[in-house]
Amino acid sequence: MTLSISPEDHFLNRSIPLLTSAGTEQLASRKLVVAGCGGVGGGMALTMCRMGVGAFHLADPADFDPPDMNRQWGATGLTMGKNKAEVYRDLILDINPDAQVQVFTQGITNDNQYEFLKGADILVDCLDAGVPYELRETMHQKARELGVFSVVAPILGFGCFALCSSPQGMSMEFWTRTFRNAKESTALPDIFKEWFMPEQIDIIGRSLKIGKVPTLAVGPLIASSLLATECIAHLLDGIIPGSRKPIVLPKGMFFDLFRMNYQIVDVSEIRAQFEGDEP
Repeated sequence: MTLSISPEDHFLNRSIPLLTSAGTEQLASRKLVVAGCGGVGGGMALTMCRMGVGAFHLADPADFDPPDMNRQWGATGLTMGKNKAEVYRDLILDINPDAQVQVFTQGITNDNQYEFLKGADILVDCLDAGVPYELRETMHQKARELGVFSVVAPILGFGCFALCSSPQGMSMEFWTRTFRNAKESTALPDIFKEWFMPEQIDIIGRSLKIGKVPTLAVGPLIASSLLATECIAHLLDGIIPGSRKPIVLPKGMFFDLFRMNYQIVDVSEIRAQFEGDEP
């Protein structure tokens, strides 16, 4: 896909000095696949569209309902009852009519994972907590087999923790196992209180028992900004001014605006505390 960037009124006009013409051309030919178009997934779809990514696969079987309106970009009075993936497809095309967007309104299934991941450069894992653990795990395994860079950023109050996995580095199995153990124990690892406001972590941890985790509008904004930045670092390595390598596992990012805390942590050093094993 070729992106024309010469007109002064092009939507990327103010991005070009920072991304460069070569960078915007590269982004226009890249594909982002988003598994779950909720707060972070929808935010990532629109953020990466505004950065110039030209192709998308969007998967979500759910329709917008009123509780989504506290944090999900596409949730408005006009979109209630509409499929999330289809709403974000329309929003992407409103921003960039040249974008290529395929939606998977059945969500991620055992049968469609290869089709969903076909041609992907980036996988954004924002699957709902109710999705079976095994499905999340196999999706990441297939992404790794296909050489797809994958990212995830669960929101926690006024922040999130963000993980990126390079196909050549540490796998996302670390995250999928941590997620499984948190669901089974209905509690977050105590070490989260070192990075996030402890009182808020207690509230979130207790909510796991009823399956309705409290959320705020701030979390998805932070998560999508962190992930989008690392995706750009990956896609435009050596092109963008001030290029750097993305922060990938075993390093993770932990960001809480309320606590004014941002840390990059080598999770391999504390892996047992995340996974619920004995040190």
